[in-house]
Amino acid sequence: MHARLSKKVTTTVGTAALLGLVAAGCAQSGANPVESGAGATPTPPANVATSATPAPTVATTVPVIPTWPLTGQVAEAAALNVPVMAVKVDNSPQARPHAGINQADQVYELNVEGITRFMELFHSQQPDRIGPVRSARSSDIDLMGNLNRPLLVWSGGNPGVTQQVLDAQAANICIDLGHPSAAGVDFYRDNNGRVAPHNLYTSVPKLRADFTPGDSGPPKPMFTFAAPGTALPASAVDTPGMLIDFGLNVKVEYVWDAERNGWDRFQVDEAHSRARSAFVDEAGTQVAPENVVILFLPYGQSEVDSRSPKALSVGDGDGIVMTQGKTINVHWHRGDATEGWNLTDAQTGADVSLTTGRTWVALPDQATDHATPIDQAGADALKAYRV
Repeated sequence: MHARLSKKVTTTVGTAALLGLVAAGCAQSGANPVESGAGATPTPPANVATSATPAPTVATTVPVIPTWPLTGQVAEAAALNVPVMAVKVDNSPQARPHAGINQADQVYELNVEGITRFMELFHSQQPDRIGPVRSARSSDIDLMGNLNRPLLVWSGGNPGVTQQVLDAQAANICIDLGHPSAAGVDFYRDNNGRVAPHNLYTSVPKLRADFTPGDSGPPKPMFTFAAPGTALPASAVDTPGMLIDFGLNVKVEYVWDAERNGWDRFQVDEAHSRARSAFVDEAGTQVAPENVVILFLPYGQSEVDSRSPKALSVGDGDGIVMTQGKTINVHWHRGDATEGWNLTDAQTGADVSLTTGRTWVALPDQATDHATPIDQAGADALKAYRV
């Protein structure tokens, strides 16, 4: 990870340079040089050595600029020391539009049973309404391992998954703020046009205020972020858009939007409706993160639910970074669940950093799912659905 470290710069100013500056100052002020005679300092003979005056040392400290670990954006130091909140959110058609999704610093999208589901990470922003909140999965335990005990917000699950969450809390992997826990008092059902189980909501600031342990702290960065103005690697290719086929009758499309400096998201649910639509939040704002990271990884079977796929997020694999209207083929590595995602250029092996801002992370199955570039004509056609 790129860390901003304090650097001390030591500058040595020589005696001769200082004397030169003094003489120049006298000449500019019109003062006469000191003449020999009474009160004058005698000039030593040329063959007599003089002791040099030690040069002064000037130390300058470069200030450390605090940044949000999940976006790389500048932050106020006092605001940083809060835990991240990991919220499990429904992505079925009945759950849309979502509340608070555009305020998430990062969003994981991964396969569950026949659809995809989100894990939304809230740290720099605190929306008062988030949801619909849904159940946890076995995949979530390793995904949370590098977040420094996140507040896990979820609505429940089968007994096996519930026990996995409780075990994760006992192992200091997360803090359980599930609907069945004491935090359930801060959840509510919204029956205005919604039906269960797609109508459960809660509040980031309320849960933080009511249930944050005193020893909680911020997450570690999961990716590195480039300094503003940093050039992308030479391997970056202009790409108008990308289609991600999750292989579950779910197809997600991202199209570069220079005006928003982000990737407009569209989604087609073939099992429910073949109509393509812009992916918007409750306020009608289209999802358009600055970065989209596609990480192909293997899926196994949940240890506690034979029907549920499990994303295996520790190991190695191929991926694609989408940023600034370009794509970079990468290799990802994660040695264990406590590590972030190490991304390296597939061509050169050099580290790959993201643009500061929000990031959506797609986790398709490396065995069955696909990502296909969208050409300019296809991107222009999609923009007709832009909100």
